[in-house]
Amino acid sequence: MEQNSLNNILQNLSETLDKMILTYKDIFFAAQEKQEHIISGDIDKLESVIYQERNLAETITLLEEKRRYILRSANQTLGIKTDSTKLSDLIELIEDPYKSKLNDRYNILVEIITKVEEVNKSNTTLTKYSLEYINNLIKSVCTESLNDNTYQQSGKFNQPDLHRLMFEVSA
Repeated sequence: MEQNSLNNILQNLSETLDKMILTYKDIFFAAQEKQEHIISGDIDKLESVIYQERNLAETITLLEEKRRYILRSANQTLGIKTDSTKLSDLIELIEDPYKSKLNDRYNILVEIITKVEEVNKSNTTLTKYSLEYINNLIKSVCTESLNDNTYQQSGKFNQPDLHRLMFEVSA
């Protein structure tokens, strides 16, 4: 009975990992699309992709909670007294066919998450340079120096004193 219960748990884990892989692939494609819109400056499409990413992040959060719950259940079934939710630890304890199946999914997850991190890092850099460009453009147009930038490196909005002239009124 215990082996059958463990098999059901491992099957459920495998299915959850498959859903996580698909969701992370969607996140990766959304991040790539986001990069295109950052480069092109299409704010409307960028906003749409950000909304899509937010929904995917909520989905991945739910799947991660499920994955942790399943791993705790597997540990209890195996009689392990730990709250470890590391998939790699469980893989070491089980046998084939699930060992190789879960190991494959684990490797795919690591690979796709690494790709997502790389694209997100690139997107962050592109956004930072875009904000720097906007700040420099504003500085070149203003008649007074901008000591309190409207756009900060953190991406937060700073409410400046609006006592500057963008254009010379007397001209």
